[in-house]
Amino acid sequence: MQKPPVIKRLATLAFAFASAALALGTPAGTVIQNTATLQFLQDDGTPVETSSPPVNTTVAAVCSPSVLPNGTVPQPGQTANLLPGESTVFKYTIANTGNASNTFALSTAADTASQFTPSDVAIYQDSNGNGQIDAGESPITQITLAADATANLLVKASSASSSRGSAYLNLIAACATNTHGLPNERDDNNVAQINLGELPNFTLTKTFSPSVLKPAEQTTVNIMATNTGGASRPISISDFLNTPEMRDFVYVSGSARSTGTTTTPAPFIEFSSDGTNWSTTEPTTVAAVRVRADSVAPQGTLGLTFALRATEAALGTHRNVAQLVSSGQTLEAPADITVRYLPSIALGPIGNPEAKPGGELSSDDQQTKSNALLNQEVCFSHTVKNLGDRDDTLTTTGTVDAGSSTIVFKDMAGNTIAAPFQVTLAPGATSDFQACYTPTQAAAANALKVTLTSTSSRGAAPNKTVDLVNTVEDKKLGLLKSSDQGSGFVSPGQELTYTLKFTNNQSFALTNVVIKDDLNTIQRVCLGPTSLNGAVTTQSMVPQLDTKPLTAQAGVKAQASGLTPLDFISADNGGVLEGTIVVWRFPTVAAGQTLTLTLKVRVPAGTPDCATITNVFTAESSELPTPTPSNPVTNQVYDQANFSFVKTSTPTTVVIGEEITYIFTVRNLSATMPLSAVKIEDNLPDGLQYVEGSSQLDGAAFTPTVDPADPRHYTWIIPGLAAGSTAQITFRALVMPSAPAQLKNNGRAVAVLGERESQPSQSSATTKIQPLSFGPNNADIVGYVFQDVNRNGIYDYGTDIPCQNARVILSNGRIELTDAQGRYHFRNAREGEWALRLDPNSVAAQNLSMPMDAGRAGSRLTYVRNLTSIDFPLAPDAGDIAVIRDTTLTMKGGPVDAQNTFQVRKQVFGTTGDPTLYTVQLTLTASAPLNAFTLTDPLPAGATLVDGQNTMTIDPLPGGSRLITYRFRYSGDVRGAVTDPTASWRY
Repeated sequence: MQKPPVIKRLATLAFAFASAALALGTPAGTVIQNTATLQFLQDDGTPVETSSPPVNTTVAAVCSPSVLPNGTVPQPGQTANLLPGESTVFKYTIANTGNASNTFALSTAADTASQFTPSDVAIYQDSNGNGQIDAGESPITQITLAADATANLLVKASSASSSRGSAYLNLIAACATNTHGLPNERDDNNVAQINLGELPNFTLTKTFSPSVLKPAEQTTVNIMATNTGGASRPISISDFLNTPEMRDFVYVSGSARSTGTTTTPAPFIEFSSDGTNWSTTEPTTVAAVRVRADSVAPQGTLGLTFALRATEAALGTHRNVAQLVSSGQTLEAPADITVRYLPSIALGPIGNPEAKPGGELSSDDQQTKSNALLNQEVCFSHTVKNLGDRDDTLTTTGTVDAGSSTIVFKDMAGNTIAAPFQVTLAPGATSDFQACYTPTQAAAANALKVTLTSTSSRGAAPNKTVDLVNTVEDKKLGLLKSSDQGSGFVSPGQELTYTLKFTNNQSFALTNVVIKDDLNTIQRVCLGPTSLNGAVTTQSMVPQLDTKPLTAQAGVKAQASGLTPLDFISADNGGVLEGTIVVWRFPTVAAGQTLTLTLKVRVPAGTPDCATITNVFTAESSELPTPTPSNPVTNQVYDQANFSFVKTSTPTTVVIGEEITYIFTVRNLSATMPLSAVKIEDNLPDGLQYVEGSSQLDGAAFTPTVDPADPRHYTWIIPGLAAGSTAQITFRALVMPSAPAQLKNNGRAVAVLGERESQPSQSSATTKIQPLSFGPNNADIVGYVFQDVNRNGIYDYGTDIPCQNARVILSNGRIELTDAQGRYHFRNAREGEWALRLDPNSVAAQNLSMPMDAGRAGSRLTYVRNLTSIDFPLAPDAGDIAVIRDTTLTMKGGPVDAQNTFQVRKQVFGTTGDPTLYTVQLTLTASAPLNAFTLTDPLPAGATLVDGQNTMTIDPLPGGSRLITYRFRYSGDVRGAVTDPTASWRY
């Protein structure tokens, strides 16, 4: 602190006037009164005191700042040692040593001796004296103090990261102009020094020891920081253990230590249980660990070491990263640790997985078979072994190195294993399996080479073995099976003789040949539908009662169906029954040799209808471990007694020119077996002529087929006959003059299922032919009673409707009832005029008016001679309609080589009792479907449509015939009631 000149003068005055009060520190404006006193003794010795007049002095204002601590460049008052980029705060005290309140200007200046200029320099008042710049405190440039008052000041200064060397910073406090004209008073000897040291330079390393370990083993983590620069600020080295990479490792309690050169104070270890909060107390679960120190000296080190234990879940390679933080510097050091077992596996021929003595891929690690067949499976047996010290999952795959083949893995029982073959084995355990190959390429040498490779889930080195097949040939085995019953029906209790032929067509002999025939192959299943003479049966006719597939394995089908096997009778050539399988064994079958075997069996009594016997035999050998099946021989079980066929005829007595109706009745009496078809055949004898279009199946039109080589041979095929159902076929035949006195017509029927037929059933019908001998008393009257649909007065078969049980009365009282075809017959009537009457109470329809009824509908007066026909047409159910017009329009269209034909027949009918009501009937006939078909039948002018429709569009119009009817009302002339239709279509 420097003394200003005014202070010096005041001090001089104080010495000059020793009896007066000192003015230093006296407030300005203070008046100082000074009186001199003279004391003396008179001559007589009397003391006398005399005072001078008082002298008044007024104290002037003095400005005097004082800043401590003082300092100069040679001897700085304060020193701060920083690193480049750091900041510091210098502490000062300012005092007002004047005698009045003053405001002092505050500033800083860097001395010219400075090697860098401090940045961010600012002056703060430390109001609370804590020596820190508090929040809310702002920089100041002046301060006001009362006389003798003091204040704490803080000067903040920073260095840049590029700064080096020393800087000298001076705090200056100055007064304004003194009131007494004295020069400005200031305090400017307050120099502080900033020394910048060398930056620290850290390197960080991390290692695991060991870096490869097994689960449950421990590793030591070593982390080391080395400072090759200047002294550091506080430093921490952290390692986080709660990362995804390290969460399967466990911190070993009490293992953490600090390492490195000794520092004061000593480094300390901290722990965290959550990776955020730290404590020197080790928690139960350590999520992170770190070491901290106040500083690391140049060339000093600081390290951290601790131990971790690997768990089973830690298998694999993990990366852990250590982190160093000091003075804003952050370094990371990664290190990898691998956790794995020390696994080892082996794969080789069965019983020798380690392929001893040769070892991996030696001749001891190779299996060879001389022959195999194309597309025939060949199998090699192998063993895999876990040679490691932990459970291991071994995965085996195969690669075809030569030739072409599929690869299938199987267990030792022959069951297929999902590929790739995987098995988990305990240490030292083994597993046997088969690798089976189906060659798809023939070759005479080095035909097939397959390399099997096993890999380890623990990371053991893969192990291999090799399978070889020298020759692959086409499969040339011959297996042929036949039955003395062919593929026809068989009955319960019937004997069957099977012939089995096996030929070795290979170029090499077969050894240990086994031929098997399973008798347990009766299935409770009906065979599916097939076509017969172009007629396809429907699936519903043959329901599947048991749809499990047929196999060659013993006992599968009969057990599934609940049926007993075929009864074994005998087998030649040493065949024996083993369970339900007949077995033949032959040590060797030479190349080209044929074995012919005979097997006799019986269909078990009680085997139900619809059961199917599908029998095969199989052959296998050492060279052909997979059984090769023969062709199947299939027979359907059907009791012939359940098929009934009866042929009848009516009438039983006819004359020349009359028709005989023949009736075939078939019944399927089986409770379980539906027939896919029934085939009926009839050879008409001489004297009979088939009436075309007369065949019906259960009342519906049905057309037979005619043998081109024999036009009198007719065949009807009924498409399906369900169990317990009946079908009936009828047809008519005309008795010709060549007919003998008695006609016997034979028919035969067979039951059909698929392509199988039963034994024929035959039935015959006999008809007596009564000779004609016309005379005066033996004329015959015949005729029809029918609904005349087309109102032409003539019985049109297939169009008109015959009336059964109608009563026709002859004038002599004789009565005849019409049969199902509407026919009646009066025999032996005398020649002459007869009257006949149709009983109106026996028919529902009205009689049509005919010319011969003499105005009495339903009556006839006719001269009868020889054979006379008298019909009674009735009005159809639609009403009594008179035909006004019958027109047919025919059209052709389309490509020349594929023209379609369309025909429309138009009939217009009047209505009795209502002359204004007309009915139109259109019969459309197309030879093939017609696209975008349109028909227009215009109404007469002034007509009104009553019901139906007279125009239509059909896309397409199907081929065949269809009937369209509509009615209209028209009051004009009847000749104008008829119009012509038009039609069109697209091609």
